[in-house]
Amino acid sequence: MKIFRFILVLALSAMALGANADISVYGRLEPSKIVIGDQAALKYELTQNKGDKVSCPMFADTITAGVELVEAVKPDTIDLGDGRIQVNVNYLVTAFDSGFYFIPALEFASGSETVKSKPLGLLVDPVQVEAEAEIKPIKEIMNAPFSWSELFYWIGIVLLILVIIAAVVYVLMKYVFKKKIEIIPQKEEPKIPPYTIAIQKLESIREAKGWQKDIKLFYTQITDVLREYIDAQFGINAMELTTDQILELVKKDKNFEEVRTLLKDMLELSDLVKFAKFVPLEDENNLSMINAFAFVEKTKPQPVPENETSAEEGKEAEK
Repeated sequence: MKIFRFILVLALSAMALGANADISVYGRLEPSKIVIGDQAALKYELTQNKGDKVSCPMFADTITAGVELVEAVKPDTIDLGDGRIQVNVNYLVTAFDSGFYFIPALEFASGSETVKSKPLGLLVDPVQVEAEAEIKPIKEIMNAPFSWSELFYWIGIVLLILVIIAAVVYVLMKYVFKKKIEIIPQKEEPKIPPYTIAIQKLESIREAKGWQKDIKLFYTQITDVLREYIDAQFGINAMELTTDQILELVKKDKNFEEVRTLLKDMLELSDLVKFAKFVPLEDENNLSMINAFAFVEKTKPQPVPENETSAEEGKEAEK
């Protein structure tokens, strides 16, 4: 009777083993002992039929209390032959407090079958702190020794750089920039002669008929035009001079021989109008306008005859 029971137990065990033979799991820790902050590899090897899908445990950030998940490594598969494969599931773990940590059995399921791994233990040792070293006084600042060889080394480098720069400049000046760059002179706009400007301003004054509106302004405009013309044409700063000073200067200048009286009459009449509130007659206003035009016309530069120009060029050639 006992023998029958033993045979029955063996048969049932064989059936149970056969029922779980499709999937098996083996787990280990490498290493099983670490120092605080170090990492260990939690490895599981699943043996199963090819084509079966196995569900593995999923962790957020903690494997168990005190053991933290660093990284879940992507599983890899090994073909064992005969329709069997081995799936390697690895986790990197760590701990930040010393002690012994118990990692419970984990469940892996394939279809309707479930298999558990064996429990594992992780020993975490504290960091070994060396005995407190002797505190020594701070050393004084040391002056670096002067090195002539280092000085000559850097001087040589600087001289070499200068030689290279000089050589490059020499090559550029001799071969690249040898051809002179032609500078095109900027065309100057022809200047308007002073007498032309004076005539134009006098024409504007005559057309405006200023003597009919403001007699003082009219004579001020005429004398200002003449003063500007004398300054530009003869180099006499008439704008800053009084009437007497202007007349004294033009007395000795032959350019004003014919018009000295005209200029004297206009300037003196203008002073009477501006400073003595003198009101001239209509004919005097017209005469002042005519005299202003006559003064400019008779003092403007005269063109040089062609025969005189040729004679002067011949004299220059003989010299």
